Amino acid sequence: MTPRLWNALIALPLVGCLPGSADTDGFTEEEMDLIETLGPLGDLPHNPTNKYADNDAAAVFGQRLFFEKGFAKALTVAGSGLGNVGDTGKVACVSCHDPAAYFSDARSKPAMTSLGVAWTSRNSPTLVNAAYQKWGSWGGKDDNQWFQGANGSESSQNFAGNRLHFAHLVYRKYKADYEAIFPTPLDPALDPAAPDAARFPANGKPKSSGAADGPWEMMTQEDRDRINLILANTGKAFEAYERKLISKNAPIDRYIAGDRAALSPAAKRGLALFIGKAACIDCHSGPTFSDGKFHNTGVPQTLAPTAVKEDPGRYEDLNRTLSNTFNGAGKYSDDPEAGMAKLANMELTDDLKGMFYTKGLRQIAKTGPYMHNGAFATLADVVRFYNWGGGTSDFLGTKDTAMRPLLLSQEEENDLVAFLEHLTGDPVPMELTLDTAIADP
Repeated sequence: MTPRLWNALIALPLVGCLPGSADTDGFTEEEMDLIETLGPLGDLPHNPTNKYADNDAAAVFGQRLFFEKGFAKALTVAGSGLGNVGDTGKVACVSCHDPAAYFSDARSKPAMTSLGVAWTSRNSPTLVNAAYQKWGSWGGKDDNQWFQGANGSESSQNFAGNRLHFAHLVYRKYKADYEAIFPTPLDPALDPAAPDAARFPANGKPKSSGAADGPWEMMTQEDRDRINLILANTGKAFEAYERKLISKNAPIDRYIAGDRAALSPAAKRGLALFIGKAACIDCHSGPTFSDGKFHNTGVPQTLAPTAVKEDPGRYEDLNRTLSNTFNGAGKYSDDPEAGMAKLANMELTDDLKGMFYTKGLRQIAKTGPYMHNGAFATLADVVRFYNWGGGTSDFLGTKDTAMRPLLLSQEEENDLVAFLEHLTGDPVPMELTLDTAIADP
């Protein structure tokens, strides 16, 4: 054998290992191109409406508030595991976003919608990687991630608190944290011992439509603005913390990077279905596994007894967004023009009824129950629901025409579940799961 032939032969096995060589693992090149759009996660999107979004001190403050229970009013439902009916100060954000469950709700029983001071109308979604999503909450109510933090204390089901009570708590426990971050100091009149403390009553929030004026309406506009600024700033601190809750390096990411053993044989078959016959990728696309849009899949409300009988979904939530003080286009936004551009040309139309946001699928195997009302306990239930073509009744609006029977076999359903189980990335850093709230004296 000549030296030239020998050199050619020993080079042959190396060709498939060279950078850029085709290793499609049984998929076509077109299929592999599609698969490679599913990862990895890149840098977080910039949020121009929150200039503190990537401020480390704000994230530390946001973590304290995430574990703070002091702004919650009385529990109204027995069996929550949080305390007795009538107890106050028992609910925090962490109560329905458990770090051990990738910041989803692992406590509420029955495991459908979430239980704060009362039953909420929807299931609490994971907060891990939520910062990558275009809209927050199931109906897209949160046009920016600080929206939820600014409004959350007044939710009648989550905390049943009010903004004046919340502002007093921030002054009493977190004044140093707050003033180290935000340029406008807290008003000294928030101290109950201040000579002008009457400017800020202990409790109060904007009245409901048609209700009589309350403590909030009796305040000057300037003082109402001061309280609203506290809510906006703390909401921005919440976002800074939640932007730290990132999980990458899922098996699907390692597979895309070239580790062909990262997915099991069943998961690979499920991946083929995901991008092909089952057409999951039509909506669950990109590294977040979400198209960032809203769809009506016909999830029956009656499957979740703790949910409301009718949920308008996007139709109701968009209305809340457009009218809310803390949307990205409002006076507390750090870039109202950017916020306005996002909300421009959005109208309340009947076709929005029953639509819900396409949630990302990373960590999906660890964050059940599933759907906006927690109607399905397992991924197998979810896959079967889609295989059937969605629901047929007990939901508002018109089901998406893409919802049709998939004609998958039981084995194919199992393979899809296996693939979904390979979308779980690394846990968030341990220090982000610790209760750092300041204890009451």
